[in-house]
Amino acid sequence: MANALTGQLIEAIYEEAPERVAELLRQGASPSAADADGEKPLYVAAVSGAADIVRLLLEAGASPDEESRGQPGSEGLPLCAAACWGHTEAVRELLAHGADPNRREDDGTGWAPLLWAAAGGRHDTAHLLLGANADPDAGCGDRTPLMAAAEFGATGIVRELLHHGADAHRTDSQGRTALDMAGEWCGKDIESELRNRANIGPDDTYECLRVPRPDGNELIEFIVTAKSGGGASWEKETGHAEIADLLRERMSR
Repeated sequence: MANALTGQLIEAIYEEAPERVAELLRQGASPSAADADGEKPLYVAAVSGAADIVRLLLEAGASPDEESRGQPGSEGLPLCAAACWGHTEAVRELLAHGADPNRREDDGTGWAPLLWAAAGGRHDTAHLLLGANADPDAGCGDRTPLMAAAEFGATGIVRELLHHGADAHRTDSQGRTALDMAGEWCGKDIESELRNRANIGPDDTYECLRVPRPDGNELIEFIVTAKSGGGASWEKETGHAEIADLLRERMSR
């Protein structure tokens, strides 16, 4: 019975049906049990940004810091999943219920939530995490959130990281700082660069979206759809020159 309820619960979460989720929890479905594929309910809800379902599961006793062990795409920490995709309300619920903003995936060897947010230009999510005392230098290996945000071109995130004490002098294995990473994109036509990286096939279709960002820059998203139906996207913001100025000023102190 328990296994059947778990499967139904996961299915209801995928369908984003909070009333059905609530009913299954009342019937005794575990908010924490993994399904046969290793997926955990809270992760599935967090990665899809279903904040109302995240709240239901947490209130029913789901641990905010347990990793899902599903197949690729359904494994990791709920807070990292929500941060990666910029699901701000899901992040807010997880933090309110005690999720650790500094907990790293892969049993402590992977990325922390702030690195996911910085790497994807998730401004609101990064703001929430820093407000919850996320370590501004909590990277993975030699990559820091400041490097990730600088490379992405997310000026607003870089400003917040510096405000919270991020170390602009840190270097990666090649000796590059966040300033170097921003500088690599200064003066480039980002749309053309992303198009080149996409390696578009003769039968592929593509589009380029330009979205205003809260810090005055643009998010440029280059989306490619293969004839077979698969697809991928490449993204950057346009704040690299301003970021380089910010980092030069910080490093000169």
